[in-house]
Amino acid sequence: MPKPNSNGQSKPQKVPRLSASDLLALCDFTQKALSSAPDFPDNPIPLAQLIEQNPDLYRSAAELLSQGYSPKAVSLATGIPLQTTRAMTHFISDYRLIVREATARNLSQSSLRMSEVLLERADKMPIDRVPFALAVTVEKSELLGGAATSRIEHKRVVTREELQAMFDALPRAKALPPSRKDDRSEDHREDNPTSDA
Repeated sequence: MPKPNSNGQSKPQKVPRLSASDLLALCDFTQKALSSAPDFPDNPIPLAQLIEQNPDLYRSAAELLSQGYSPKAVSLATGIPLQTTRAMTHFISDYRLIVREATARNLSQSSLRMSEVLLERADKMPIDRVPFALAVTVEKSELLGGAATSRIEHKRVVTREELQAMFDALPRAKALPPSRKDDRSEDHREDNPTSDA
């Protein structure tokens, strides 16, 4: 087991370099994989011909598609060419809803497993990644639960015209003559000339 460094992350292990013979073997393997026929049949069969020749196979493929299996999975399971199973999806009623439900089911199962992995590795996770992982986990769990994951606030801002209308609606203030208190203070200054100095 690699030793953790100062920030809690494990040190990368040295990976042995590939030799020339390893590279040649990899190239041969890739060439054979690309040139060989795929695992599923690729020559399309017209649907009418499939229904005439093997109606039970067509029914089982249609049933699998209706249960939410992908066309590739149905092709591998039944031996029907992939293009033919893709064409069959056009004749499955509410296929888009089936795909959406299957996708939601797969995502919920994936998120459950990923949350288990997060729970298993939480103690070993570097401390700087915990808040981000927690935020993403909480947001996605709320999203899957149907809760709102964002909030939009609309604030009304007063326009210049509305502000002017508010000021115009206020009663007008009348100018008052100077108060008597101001007059008395001037009289007092005249009586006491030393206060100015």
